[in-house]
Formats: sequence, C-alpha cells, structure tokens
Amino acid sequence: MALYLSLAAVGLLAFLFLPPKVKALVSFFLMMQSFNLTPAQIFGMYVWDYGAILMLVTAVEVFLFRQPAQEPENRGYLTALKVFLAWLFICFSWSLLIYQYPILHTIKSARYMVVGYSMTLIFIRLFSVQPDTFEFLMKWFYRLTFALMPLCVLQYMVNKPLLFARINDYEGALRAIPTFLPLCLLNFWIILAKVFSSEKLAVHEWVYAALVLMTVALTYTRGIYIAVIFTTGVLVWTLSRDRTLNAGSAVIAALAAVVMLIVLVASGAADKVGGRVLSGLQLLSTSAPASGAGRNDDTFTGRLRLATERFSLVGAQNPLVGFGFLHEEDVPAELRNSLKYGTPVGGTAGRFDSDGHYTLGLYTADIAWANIVVSTGWVGIALLITFMLTLVFGHYRERVGAHPMGYAVRTGLFLELVMLILLMFDGDSFYNGVQIPAFLLAGYSLTRARDWADSVLPVMRTRPPNLMT
Repeated sequence: MALYLSLAAVGLLAFLFLPPKVKALVSFFLMMQSFNLTPAQIFGMYVWDYGAILMLVTAVEVFLFRQPAQEPENRGYLTALKVFLAWLFICFSWSLLIYQYPILHTIKSARYMVVGYSMTLIFIRLFSVQPDTFEFLMKWFYRLTFALMPLCVLQYMVNKPLLFARINDYEGALRAIPTFLPLCLLNFWIILAKVFSSEKLAVHEWVYAALVLMTVALTYTRGIYIAVIFTTGVLVWTLSRDRTLNAGSAVIAALAAVVMLIVLVASGAADKVGGRVLSGLQLLSTSAPASGAGRNDDTFTGRLRLATERFSLVGAQNPLVGFGFLHEEDVPAELRNSLKYGTPVGGTAGRFDSDGHYTLGLYTADIAWANIVVSTGWVGIALLITFMLTLVFGHYRERVGAHPMGYAVRTGLFLELVMLILLMFDGDSFYNGVQIPAFLLAGYSLTRARDWADSVLPVMRTRPPNLMT
C-alpha cells in the first residue's frame, strides 16, 4: 500500500506540471474508462472518479491561475445549460438539507451529472485559455479510436474479449459496446459531411469510416442502429438546407456503403445485423403490451412504461426535485417493492432475491429520462429539454456560423449531440458519462458569429483539417 501511495503521489506531482491541454487529455482518457484499456475499477475505485478528480484539478488551474486569450460568446443554449446546472446544485443541496441523505452516498449519486455537466464550462474555459486545445484533443481522440477499433473487430473474429468493454453474447457472437463509440461516430459524421459536400478525403479517413461502420454493426444494438440511420438522414437534410450537399458525392458514399454490406455478408455478420435492425424497427412500432412470461421490457414500449412509472413516482414524492440524488443503497423498501419496471440490481447474476422475485433498481441503464426525472424532478426535465431545443433551433438559425476547424467539424459535433439525445431513449446518455456531450458542447461553442465567418470560412473550406497529423 505504501508503494502504491508513493507512486500515486509521484504521478500527481508529474500531472501538476503538465500543460492544461495535456491535463485535460489525461483526465478525459480516465473518465472514458481508459478507452476500455483497463478495468472499470482499479484499487477499489472507479477509473472515472480518478479522471474526475484530475479534471477538477485542471479546472482550478484554468479558472484561478490562467487568463483567457479570448472570451467565449454568450449563446442561448449555454445560458439554458447554466440554468440547468444551477438546478442540479439546488437538487444536490435539497438532498442533503431537506431529505438529509447520507453525504457520501449523495455525492456518489450526484457526481456523474454535476461533474459531467460542469465539464462543459471547464472545457470552454480551457479552450479560451489555450486556443489550440480543442484541435489537440480531437487529433488524439482520432488516433486512439483509430488504433482501438480494429481490436473491436478482432474480438468478433476470435470471439474473445480483448478490451474491457461491455461484453454480451448474441447468437454465439461476441457483442461489445466500447465506451469510445461516441467519439468514433463524431469523426464518422465529420468524414461523412466532407464526403457529401465534396471535400477531399485522405485514405486514412476512408479506412476510419469503414472501421466505424464495422464497430457499430458489431454492437448488435437496435437503438444504436436506428439512431445512426436517423442521424444520417439529419445530416443529408442539414447539408441540403445549407446548400452544401453534392449529389455525385452522395452516390459515391452509397456505393461505399454497398461495399461495406458485401464485407458484412462475407464475414457472416449481415444476417445478425439485419435481424437486429428489423427487430428494432418492429419494436419501435409495437404498442400492444405483452403479458405474462412473454412480456419483454427491453423494447421501446417497455422503456416508455418505465419512464412513465418514474414520472408518476416523482409526482407523488415531489414534482419539483423528485427524489433528489438518492443513492441506490438508500432506496426505501416500500419504494423498491412498488417498482414494476427497471433494470435488475446486480445484472443477470443478481436479478432475483431470495424469494425468486426481481430486485429492481430505482435507476436504470435503459432510458436516461427516467434517471434524470428521479434526481431532478419535473423541473429538471423541463430545463434539460429547453436546453436541447435551444441548441437544435439555434444551430439551424445560425446557418452561416463557422467553426475554427471547418464546416464539417461543426456539423459533426452537432450531429453527435443529436444522436446522443436520441439514445436517451435507449440508454443513459446525458446521465452517465456526461463528459462526452460536455466535450462536444464545448467544442461546438467555438462556432463564431457571422462577421468572423465571412472572413475565415472561405479559407477553412479550402484547407480542411487533417486529424491524423
């Protein structure tokens, strides 16, 4: 133990001497569960927590000891986000002072949302202190994901886990969802926006896009498939609206998709992928409830029932703040026994209690809206929806806004945020791992106003960034 503490002290000291942008890279890398290169827990503590602590250390430096090179612009969606963040602190205080939950458990329950959403402001400050930080991070995320996606494909081929990702079995095939998938998709939207708007691509970008499609396909996850298809439609509509869509380039992209389909057929994965896509579309349109042992809550309808139940419970408890940041271990037996929908505590290994009944958790990994309403009440949900609508409408209202890294990057950042919003119906996006949308939002906030765009945008479009170099 003394040796580990000594190494930790030396590591922290070395971390303090790093430039802020490198500090942010190390912190974010850990908050991403080391990009699945390490277990989720090390020495009895989640890797995410190590990263969060280091990110807060970075925040102290950039807010107290560094002067910004350029102040960020005030935008409506950032104002809405700050209001929501303030409400999170109100809910946290309410949990401690009014509900009187145990302080350590309350901190554990609140840390993902409070630290996660606060990271948006930390990143924005960091990008203003060191203006090259965003491009620096984007390049490293591109390189890391480029190196790791082949391992995801290799896992499928050898049918053995090579990464510490979420692993399941699907009809004899290994099914994995890496934590870095949102960053892969971010770069995929950037590449696809370049293709559709006739920007020249490097060979490595074509390879990267193919790896993303294979990684997405091998998740065998209906919600991800549907979200990718829908977001691709949003991309085409956005480029068409912005008058940057090139029909010839779209045909080339379609041909590349056909080649990808042939690869899936040759690998034997096409039937499984196609079956999951059709199953997802069928479940999405299914409204008739099943009964008895045949009931399947792992459907869109089941998730809506789960969310409806949590909204009803919050309405009975306190519509304003809900249950606050109530830890799973502090959930009263009466409340837990009243749950009809949810994720079993302990997963498949611990889904039954001693009497053979389901032991359901108050929180769930199936739909983010249910968790957010439990912790922040109806007011929190309303504020979060306001923020999302403000972001979407603001993007389409400011059509000529330009990003330092180009039109494709701005579009990619927006589209990945849209996809994460869609995945809130199929997972815990914007609730667990909020550092990802925080980074996207901070990067998107670098978009500047019309006068800056008019002078810089033509130059950027002739010199698109290369994330590999």
